Parts: sequence; structure tokens; C-alpha cells
Amino acid sequence: MNRSGTILVAVSIFLGAVPAQGGGFTIIEVGARKTGMMTGIARPDDLTAVYHNPAGLADQRGTRLHLSSGFCLVDADLRLRAWEGSENYIETPVGPDGYFEGTIKPTRYFGVMPMFVASSDFGFERGPVAAFSVYVPDFIGAFMPEDVPSRYLVTEGYFIAGVTSLSLGWRLPEPFSRVRVGGSLGALYIRQEGKKWLNPLRLAHYEYRVHIVGEDWRPFYNLGITVDLPGSVTFGASFIGGASVEMKGRLDIELAPGTDTDLFSGVGGLAGNYRLKKMTAEVPPGLNLGISWDVIPELEVAADFRYWFYRVYEIQRIETNITDVKPGLSSFLTPETFNTPKEYEDSWTISLGARARPFAALPLDLMAGWTYDHSPAPSHTKSLDSPTVNLTGFSLGARYFLGERWRFSATYYRYWYLHQEVTDSVLDPPQNSEFSGTVDTISVQTEVVF
Repeated sequence: MNRSGTILVAVSIFLGAVPAQGGGFTIIEVGARKTGMMTGIARPDDLTAVYHNPAGLADQRGTRLHLSSGFCLVDADLRLRAWEGSENYIETPVGPDGYFEGTIKPTRYFGVMPMFVASSDFGFERGPVAAFSVYVPDFIGAFMPEDVPSRYLVTEGYFIAGVTSLSLGWRLPEPFSRVRVGGSLGALYIRQEGKKWLNPLRLAHYEYRVHIVGEDWRPFYNLGITVDLPGSVTFGASFIGGASVEMKGRLDIELAPGTDTDLFSGVGGLAGNYRLKKMTAEVPPGLNLGISWDVIPELEVAADFRYWFYRVYEIQRIETNITDVKPGLSSFLTPETFNTPKEYEDSWTISLGARARPFAALPLDLMAGWTYDHSPAPSHTKSLDSPTVNLTGFSLGARYFLGERWRFSATYYRYWYLHQEVTDSVLDPPQNSEFSGTVDTISVQTEVVF
């Protein structure tokens, strides 16, 4: 490939990395039950039912307000394998195992998950319960050092996924009063921003910095059902609709510090400010199943299974106006230049949990849970700016009832990103690496009934 083609393919590799939500990427953890006992499909008894299973709204009578948020702390370790030609412009020593020496860690990381819900049955004793919600299940960002080899993969990025919706839950009349149904309809907002360095010729002093920003709005919906079975058992199921995202925004390319000459100066230069016409991604649909059993009135055990249909995410397509602004570059670009294969597989999560009320005189629930999540991305397309590996974790929580009106919850969970070594990366530069880490999250929640 000639030099011009090489640099444009390198730009396309960066553009092709967009985080996705759902199993493996970001596990949607909102609500005291989900963050305290890792389960919430069969018996969603707080207003986070609007996401997990809107059928759970049916028994939440009166007028209610819910406010909650989670806060994440991440500790991740990355070892990056050197690639062909990296010795020409990266001074970091390479060990005998082929990896750059040293461990790479984020310099900063943040993750918050705020949620607000208001609901009411409008005074109808047996009527449906309606709810309005605004929540951000994903608001995460990371900053990587710019003096290590990973700067050619990512230096900065954040991802936002926000939802606003109207929901309805209803317990069916006799003889079907064991059944509750529900649904939500609203809008999903997605925004991504990322930065990195490029050195397509793998030579010193010919580098670029790239900054990309894109956003989109898409419809959001979910459906749910719960059924009371004999023996104090409740079954629940919900379906969350997917979305084909087409983010629009901007693409800025500038000469990196230490670079004085644009390799494309003869045709106007590659550096410039461009429009991102379209950057596609897939938010997969998800099917959730859950079961809950009151072993005794003071002890509940539960299990959830969540399945995400990531098979829909086979390729990512990119369109920019680079050739509109710089026609001289059109001979190096084709409609397929910026496309990136994804080839994702379906992802799934299994969770077990328990809730106990050990003190008869104290309205206090204690919770604990365990989960395992299977990543959707094959190793050869995994990238540092949207890392996804298998993970497992546990949770602890407490929920206190103050009179008939107030509920306060505090939960903690830890995830371990299971160690993975990638040796078959098809990206450019190859992102062969070793990755492991942990995430610690504290969540607090308040609900009031009027």
C-alpha cells in the first residue's frame, strides 16, 4: 500500500472504535436490587423497574419519587505488545516477551449513573401506574497518558447513553390478577468523544492528533411481564429494544507536537476540521428472564439471565466530508475506506442474589449477589478505546424503610475484568495486549411515597 493509502486507513481504524452498551461493555446497574443483589427482573420493587421490567410498576401504588446514582472507581492494568515498525518512533524499551516494558494505567477515570423517576396511580386503586423517568445508565470517561505507546490507540474518551421515557405497569383483573404487564416508550441519546495520536508511516516526526465527536437520538422501548406462581415464586421476563445508531458530529485532525510537515500538503493537507456525516453502531436488543422465591417470609433468593443479541453488530460504517473539503484526497479514499469489521457474538449475563430481613423489629433489608458476564467481542477486533472482556463480581447492599413513606438504600459491588491476552488483533496498529482490572461502585438511592 502506498503512503497516502496507509495514512487514511490508519484514520479509519481510529474512527471505527465506538463503545457499545450491554453485556461485556457496560453492565446496566441501577436500582437497589440490581446493585445490591444483582437481580431485578422477577421482582422489581422500586421505580428502576422502568428499565429492568416495567411490569414491576403495577404494585407501586400512590405517588412516588425516586432519586439515585452510582459512582465508579476503576483500577486497570494494560500491557501492550510492540508491533512491526514501532521501534522507528517509540522509544519505550521492548522486553524479551515482545511487550513494551511497564504497565499502562489511566491517569483519570470517572463513571456516574444518575436516575430520576416519578410515578403515580392517580388515585385509581386498581388502575395502571404511570411513570416518567430520566436516567443515564452510562456516563463514563477515561484519560490515558500521552507519553506511552498506548497514545496511538487512545488518549482520551468518554461515552454517554441517556434515556428519557414514559412507562406504564398494570396488574390484570381477575381471574388473571397473578399477572402484571408493563412497557416503556421514550428516547435514547448517545454521545461519544475520543482522542488519539496517529503515526501511519511509523517514522519519527510525522504524527497527527485526531479528535472525534458524534451524537444521535434513537427511539427506546421495553416490555415486561411478571407472574406469581404457587409456592411464593415469581417469574419475570422483559425485552429491551435495540437501535441502529448513526452518530453525526465533527472530526478534527491536527499535526502532533514535534511534527512540522503535513504529508499531504501537496493536495491541501490531511490536517483540518471536518464533518462526521455518519458513524454507525448497534445497540443490541436484549431478552431478560428472572425468577424469585421467598424461601421464608424473611428470606428471598433470586436468579436473572440476560441475553444481548450482539450478532447484529457485524460492521461499522463511517462517512465524512474529507473529500468534499479536500478533493485532492479523493484518489486515496473509497466508500469502504472507513468501514471497520466488528463480527460480534451474542453476549449474556447470569446473576444470583439473596435478600434477608434478619431483625424482626427493624425494617432493614440486607442483600448480596454474584454475577458473570460474557463479552460479545472476538479478540481480533478488541480495542483499547472500548475494551470488553469477560467479568465476574459480587455485591452487597442494605435498604432501610423509614415509616410508610421513605426508603433509603446503599449498595456496593466489585467487578473483576478477567485476565485476557490478545494475540490476533487485525487493527492497525495491532492492539495485541494483556488486560485485567477491577471496578468498585458505590450506589445510593432514595424513594418517597406520597
